[in-house]
Amino acid sequence: MNDRGSNPWRGLTDARLTFALKILMVVVLAIYTAQFAMAFLDRIRGVVYVLIGSIFFSYLIYPAVQWLRRRMPLGAAIAVVYAAILVSVVVAVWLIVPRLVDETQTLVQRYPDFVVRMNALVNDPNDPVTSRLPDFARSELGKLPTQIVAWGRLHGLEAFSHILSVLAGTFVIVATFVIIPLITAYLLLDLDNLKLALASIVPEAHWRATTSLLSDIDRVFGGFVRGQLLVALTVGILITVAMTILRVPYPFLLGLVAAVGDLVPYVGAILAFIPAFLSALINNGIGNSLIVAVAFVAIFEAEGHIIAPNIVSKTVRLSPFAVLLAILAGAELGGIIGALVAIPVLGALRVIALRVFRPREANEPQP
Repeated sequence: MNDRGSNPWRGLTDARLTFALKILMVVVLAIYTAQFAMAFLDRIRGVVYVLIGSIFFSYLIYPAVQWLRRRMPLGAAIAVVYAAILVSVVVAVWLIVPRLVDETQTLVQRYPDFVVRMNALVNDPNDPVTSRLPDFARSELGKLPTQIVAWGRLHGLEAFSHILSVLAGTFVIVATFVIIPLITAYLLLDLDNLKLALASIVPEAHWRATTSLLSDIDRVFGGFVRGQLLVALTVGILITVAMTILRVPYPFLLGLVAAVGDLVPYVGAILAFIPAFLSALINNGIGNSLIVAVAFVAIFEAEGHIIAPNIVSKTVRLSPFAVLLAILAGAELGGIIGALVAIPVLGALRVIALRVFRPREANEPQP
């Protein structure tokens, strides 16, 4: 009895050892396969960007195409949607782009004067706010405009060089306006054939579970793409209107920064706040800048508690903490594109995990 109890290898049979080695081999192969896949995707990064753009674009226009398909052939429905998008882009360019160009040119021309006025405000002994700040705080505040320019030159040049490499490798302008819409059209036209091909591969016994899983993943991706675009447009419009009412310079430019930044959740309002606050402080005084800060807080809170939860979170169904972690991990792995796709990917992984570990909860009807 004592010999048996003191032998730690008593339960290690040949069968268990073989099974453990097989598991270890599968894990090692999975790691090497993942490394190979990541290296391969990095080599064809331009193609991956085009494919991601096509998938996102197809999710964006699919509801309109489906609605029109009940009234006309699929090809005609796609053509009508593309024509509507083209008209919308032309109208936006005609109405908004001249204002954005004018505001950008004005900002570039007046920035040296902006720096001078910022330094004068910070060092004004009669100012009721800045005169009470510690010397180091006033010194750092006075350096802020120059530091913004230096940061923009450093990181802007890095971003610009990266953009140039993408342009040289994939002709991204052509991809955006020709290849992505073309691939999207073929994807939508061939969608029924893709479903038939999948049905021929999946065993009949698992077909219902497979289609249910794909439907849930489709709901997550589609809800995020359409919902986040709507949230970004809403935040951009709210900031543009608020800055116009408060007479803050460059309202359209600030709204554009907020809208583009907000394609990654919760980033847009934060990204536009600093230039809006400084612009209000320099041009309109401390009182107006504080009102601007209150407006941004109100818009950010509305996005986090009213707009995004009712548009995006009902489909993605992730907590704000999970969203933040997904954004950080995605940005670390794939930059801006990684941050953008991280949330729907995490939502899809959540759906798969529910199917595996909580099948009853996964089969409950979605709210």
